[in-house]
Amino acid sequence: MKRTIYLWLVCTLAFACVKSEDGMSQEKLEAIRATKTGGETKRLMMKNEYIDVDLEKLNKEINDHSKTKYQKPELAKARAVLYRFYNHVRLEGDQYVCSLKSADEINISDKFFKYLMDGQKKGNEEIKKMKAKDPNMELPQITPEYLQALLQ
Repeated sequence: MKRTIYLWLVCTLAFACVKSEDGMSQEKLEAIRATKTGGETKRLMMKNEYIDVDLEKLNKEINDHSKTKYQKPELAKARAVLYRFYNHVRLEGDQYVCSLKSADEINISDKFFKYLMDGQKKGNEEIKKMKAKDPNMELPQITPEYLQALLQ
C-alpha cells in the first residue's frame, strides 16, 4: 500500500511537468520518474544551468521507445527539474509543502515552476480525500534515495 501511495504521489507531483492541452496518462507521468537518462540528468545538475522543458518534445520522447536513453534530452531536463524542486518539498502533517517562492530560486522556467506548484496543490487535495477514506494511510517522505534515483 505504501509503495502504491508513493508512486501515486510522485506521479501527482510530476503531473505539471508534462501537462499539455490534452492531458497525460499516469503511465506517461511515471515514465519521467522511471526512465533513466544515462547520466544526462546528473550532468545538467552539476552545471546548474537554467532549464526550460519543451513539453511537446517531452511528450514525444516519452512515447518514442525506439530512441535510447541517451537521445532523450527533454526527459533528462524534466528529471533535473524534478530533482531541484523535490529538494525543497517536505511532508508537514498530511500535506506536502514546497519552500520555494519562485522559479529563479532553482533556475527553471516560470511556466514549469507553475506546473509543479499546481501539481503539488492537486496532489494535496487528493491526499485529503484519500486520508478521509483511510485515516491510517501513511505518506512517504521525499528521501535522499528518491532524489538520487532521479539523477540516474
